[in-house]
Amino acid sequence: MLNKVIKAIRKPRLAWRNVRFLMLHILRKRQGTLVFIGAESGGTFNLMHRGFAKSYVFEANPYRFEGLKRKFGNNPHIELHHVAVADRDGEIEFHISNNNNGASSSIGTFKEDWDQKYNNQKIEMVETITVPCINLGRFLEERKVNFVDEYVSDIQGMDLTVLKTMKSWIDAGRIGAITCEVTKDARENIYRDLPPNNQSAFTELLGANYTLVASGWGVLLDGTFDPVKPAAWEMDCRWKLKR
Repeated sequence: MLNKVIKAIRKPRLAWRNVRFLMLHILRKRQGTLVFIGAESGGTFNLMHRGFAKSYVFEANPYRFEGLKRKFGNNPHIELHHVAVADRDGEIEFHISNNNNGASSSIGTFKEDWDQKYNNQKIEMVETITVPCINLGRFLEERKVNFVDEYVSDIQGMDLTVLKTMKSWIDAGRIGAITCEVTKDARENIYRDLPPNNQSAFTELLGANYTLVASGWGVLLDGTFDPVKPAAWEMDCRWKLKR
C-alpha cells in the first residue's frame, strides 16, 4: 500500500484524506485489536496503529520486516511476526519482487500476461526464500483474542484465501471491519499459481454479515467509493459488520 499512499500525498484531496485518516486514529481512545497482514513501515499501518491497544502485524518479506522492527520493535502495543499468513501452519516458499521495496512480493508468481512496470522497470520476482507460515485463526485463538476490531490485508493475491480461514469469525461477527486488496471481477488474480481473489467471492463470503462501505486505492474512509482505472487489475475494498 505504500506506493498508493505516496501517490495520494501528491494530490491535495487525497493528502487531506490521509490526514483525516491519521487524526481519526490519533484522537480516538487507544482501544481494541488491529490485525494487519502485509505491512510496511511507512504505509497505512503507520497511520492507524496509534488507535489500538494491541496490533498484530505480519510480514513475510525479510527486508520489509526489518524496517518494521526498526520503527516499531520497541512499541509495547505492537507485536511483529516475520511469517506468511496462509491457509495452514508450517513453511512456504515466498517470492520477492524488485519493485518499491518488494511491494509485489507474494507466495504466488506473476501471470505471463500481467506485464506491469514500476519506475520504468518491469516488475518481476528476483528472489525466492522459505518462511514460516501460520493459520491466522489458530494464532489468534492461542492468544485468546475474542474480537478483532480492524482486519487489514495487503498480501498480493492471497487475501481471499486467508480471509476464508477466518469464516467462523466472520459468521460469528467477531471482526468489526475488514479491508482487503481484491481483484476486479473483470480480471483474474495476477498471480498464476494462487486461487481467485475476485470481489464477487468476497461478497459471497461477507454478504450476510458485512456491508461494503468504501473502495478505491490506499487509505479508505467510510462512504468513499473512488473510481479505479479500467486498466487496473486490483483495488482495495472495506466492509463493516452490520449492526
